[in-house]
Amino acid sequence: MTDNQIKTSKVLCSLSTVFMVVSCLVSPVGMFMWFGAATEYPQDVPLMDKAVIVVIAGGVAIVAGLILAIIAKIKNRQSKWAVVCIVLTAIFLFIGLLSALFFVWAASQYHFH
Repeated sequence: MTDNQIKTSKVLCSLSTVFMVVSCLVSPVGMFMWFGAATEYPQDVPLMDKAVIVVIAGGVAIVAGLILAIIAKIKNRQSKWAVVCIVLTAIFLFIGLLSALFFVWAASQYHFH
């Protein structure tokens, strides 16, 4: 294992961590904004569109973080940081998917009078 591979692995793990943290901070805000806009009467369509873009960007960020962590693990097989990034990112990705499904279900249950 060369120093260059170890350095590359650390940079990829750093980026993975940044993407994971940003996604975990931004996506819930976007989901709550979308839910609030979806249940208003009349619905706030421009806010819903912006909130969906924020949620999609958070999803792309967390998937990118997972990919970077996997690449970091391939570059440096002894990296514990890469394993932690892979596990945490996978957990947060699963929680995010469940949350998104819940909010879509909850918004669909709202009935206008």
